[in-house]
Amino acid sequence: MDFRIARAGRGLQWFQGAIRMLDKNPRGLLAVSLAFALIQQVPNLAAAAPALLNTLSVLLVLFSPTLAAGVMHAIAEADAGRPVAITQLFEGARRRGVRGQLLVLGVLWLLALLLIVGAVLSFIGADNIAIIMKVAEKKLAPDSPEFLQLAGPLLKTAMIAVVILFVLLSGLFFAVPRVMFDGRSALGAFAESIAACAANMLSLTVYGLVAIAACMALGLGLAIVVGVLGLLGKLGALLLSAVMLGVTAVVLLVSASGNYLAWREVFGHADPDASQPQAGIVV
Repeated sequence: MDFRIARAGRGLQWFQGAIRMLDKNPRGLLAVSLAFALIQQVPNLAAAAPALLNTLSVLLVLFSPTLAAGVMHAIAEADAGRPVAITQLFEGARRRGVRGQLLVLGVLWLLALLLIVGAVLSFIGADNIAIIMKVAEKKLAPDSPEFLQLAGPLLKTAMIAVVILFVLLSGLFFAVPRVMFDGRSALGAFAESIAACAANMLSLTVYGLVAIAACMALGLGLAIVVGVLGLLGKLGALLLSAVMLGVTAVVLLVSASGNYLAWREVFGHADPDASQPQAGIVV
């Protein structure tokens, strides 16, 4: 299918449209997004049981594309002026044919994470990971000779992890809505998503920079909230958990809305005058 190359300025409009999407059906959309955020916290409930924690974490990774597709389905329903129900979060799992392809995307996500873990073990090693854990637990100073000698392997591992994540996120960005709404196969959608992201690098870069700037501003606001709630002791900690959950739900919703709007335009579900046709590239 031909995809379009959106103008660089469209990235800003995608983000603005994602914010305005909240006005379509705030109660329904936030309920769906909040349910997704709560499900993401489920593995933390098993922190005392490592085996169960690992199992739940793997399941969450496998089904994350399915749940993300459900959020986008709810966004599409709100965008069309139709009712939104919390059960729409599981719409991807209900659709025969679609659910299997979304699960394949989850497998790709899991394999990418395993590749990153493999890179860490290969370039750093188990013994050096123990040193990093000591630094994280403040049992070892960051300027200690043991930690400083890991600078090279850490940089190499970080570069490999960034490349893997970049390819993965590029592949999933359009693949989830392509599978959910267009009925594409997972591997085909993943490949064409990478091509579409490469062709729309300018608009997606603008979108990403605006989103990062918004997250930084949100982080500053949260820092103030954390400082104030920290004065309230246990009550403040409880309120902070609620605030963070709400913020996570909003961020998930805005992110999914921007993803939905970008897919709708790049793959021909929006006004063709908004972007230029992709010349000679059929994916």
